[in-house]
Amino acid sequence: MVANRMRRLLDSDEWRITIVDQQEVHYYQPGFLFIPFGIYSKNDVIKPKRDFIPAGVELVMSSIDVIEPDQNRVTLGNGRNLSYDFLVIATGAKTHPEETP
Repeated sequence: MVANRMRRLLDSDEWRITIVDQQEVHYYQPGFLFIPFGIYSKNDVIKPKRDFIPAGVELVMSSIDVIEPDQNRVTLGNGRNLSYDFLVIATGAKTHPEETP
């Protein structure tokens, strides 16, 4: 949501937005409530995150090993370093749908 909003507000010639995530799949958690009643199916609530990333935003699939705020740098699990002017940390919720019969 933050990246979508920022993409609309910031000049793409001046700003670059990068999202780092470990999970390729997005779970629309509110929709889980409707699966038992046949209103939604699994395909309605489980989608690739790439479907929600606006054009012009880079999506990097990797873990994050180190955040170095004094150097405005993030080191990813794959060894890549990302520099930043602003860092937004949005950890979200971790779901375990396999634990629900």
